[in-house]
Amino acid sequence: MHELPFVIKLLGEAEETARRENLARISRLRLRIGELSGIEPECVKLYFETASEGTAAEGALLDFCVEPAKLRCEACGTEYDFLPGHTVGSGRDPFSCPACGGSGTLIKGTGTEASLESLEGE
Repeated sequence: MHELPFVIKLLGEAEETARRENLARISRLRLRIGELSGIEPECVKLYFETASEGTAAEGALLDFCVEPAKLRCEACGTEYDFLPGHTVGSGRDPFSCPACGGSGTLIKGTGTEASLESLEGE
């Protein structure tokens, strides 16, 4: 459900950039999606296909760059990527520091972004 407002905002930004850069058509958009953003790339693609009809971005390809959340160890200060697929049952707690085994906390703002990184067009 978060995807539709994101796609509408994305299209607005893309069309504004296209106007500013005198592009008649947008052929590719590169999106930065944080793994904790709640944005699902497949849903973005579906909404984008419909929402972009009749715009300069109709038919544009979407490239996704998924940004990991970052943790900082409370014991040693090491920064590392949050690995949500790793759980205590798999041998690694996703919050456990790979350097010392200490407990990590989320670095505020990491892995939560969803934005247009760049676009291509003609």
